[in-house]
Amino acid sequence: MAGESLRIKGEITANEDLRFEGEIEGTINVPEHTLVVGRTARVHANVHAKAIVVAGSLMGSAVAKERCEVQEAATVEGTVETPRLSIKEGACLTAQVLMPMPSDKKKDEGVVHHDFQASVA
Repeated sequence: MAGESLRIKGEITANEDLRFEGEIEGTINVPEHTLVVGRTARVHANVHAKAIVVAGSLMGSAVAKERCEVQEAATVEGTVETPRLSIKEGACLTAQVLMPMPSDKKKDEGVVHHDFQASVA
């Protein structure tokens, strides 16, 4: 876990689950693991992970191979690409959402596009 006072600018690559509470700017790559953006975290990054859980603020491009969860009081702005998206009551999502269909259900078009600008209250 990276604490609240931590500030990172650059590229982060890991082969384990990560949890951030500080300020991150750049690129985060944890393709086979989960990234947790904690309640006090402010992340401005391009993110690639197996799963992304946002409780704080995430701005940028987020690609989650399995799922993305936006928790209550969280803010997500930018682009989210994931096959499963969960938005809890109280969350704010201002993003273009791309939801690839599972390979067994793909037809001519394998991605569903949504543009969201909403707060769930």
